[in-house]
Amino acid sequence: MKGAIIGDIAGSVYEFGAAASSLDFPLFVRQDRFTDDTVTTVAVAAALMEGKKSHCGYLEPLRRQLRYWCRKYPDAGFGGMFRRWFRSDRAPAYGSYGNGAAMRVSPAGWVADSLAEAQELAELTAAVSHDHPQAVKGAVAVASAIFLARQGQSKAAIADYLRQYFYPLDKRLAQIRPAYQFTCDTEHSVPEAIECFLEGTDYEDTIRKAIWLNGDTDTQAAIAGSIAEAYYGVPDVLWQQALPYVDDEEMKGVICDFYQQYIDSRGKHFDFNGNREEI
Repeated sequence: MKGAIIGDIAGSVYEFGAAASSLDFPLFVRQDRFTDDTVTTVAVAAALMEGKKSHCGYLEPLRRQLRYWCRKYPDAGFGGMFRRWFRSDRAPAYGSYGNGAAMRVSPAGWVADSLAEAQELAELTAAVSHDHPQAVKGAVAVASAIFLARQGQSKAAIADYLRQYFYPLDKRLAQIRPAYQFTCDTEHSVPEAIECFLEGTDYEDTIRKAIWLNGDTDTQAAIAGSIAEAYYGVPDVLWQQALPYVDDEEMKGVICDFYQQYIDSRGKHFDFNGNREEI
């Protein structure tokens, strides 16, 4: 979660502003803020914790928590169709193929005890609103990468799995960036975010690459950052820099509860600086 939230905050100022011309840009500036990526990720985390505890399923908690948190922050940057969805108490999924499902899915990769469960949970988190096959595929791909990284799989193994079941991942960032443009389309933003993780050298470098790509900067940094967290961990210094932007005590409570239950006890292949250890 922290990996997604930091990426969201750091990328927010570049989404419709000045493009990052190099990897050497300020990661946190005064204009930064958390956006819909953080709001919906927190909502999914709250819903999955509720579903695990109650043993009564996930769909109702997902609908309720997403609507609760999105109504709390209606101006966080939501698209028009999703805004109509969360403002209604009964609106069904509406066939979106946007990357909104992939940007919020990271908790599923941590709650799950198996790859199959991570994929099932990812599909559920997407399908309540973003039930287009592209959106579901993107969410499942990201959750799969997170789960495999959690298990200590190498980048090569993660890439091989994603190529086999999800995306070709056949272009390097240097090939993508020259003609790349802003898009929320899952098929043209999630693979690029995954490639940022694959080419990143550590957590910070990963989100810098995702922002430097100059697409949907906050969302792609959130997605890439969520995978990088599972692989590298998040250096505490970056979280402490991001934390002042998360100025909602209820939101902080959900994040803290989620880490206590699912991440602090499972991220055992990280040292205290967030560096990956051999296992």
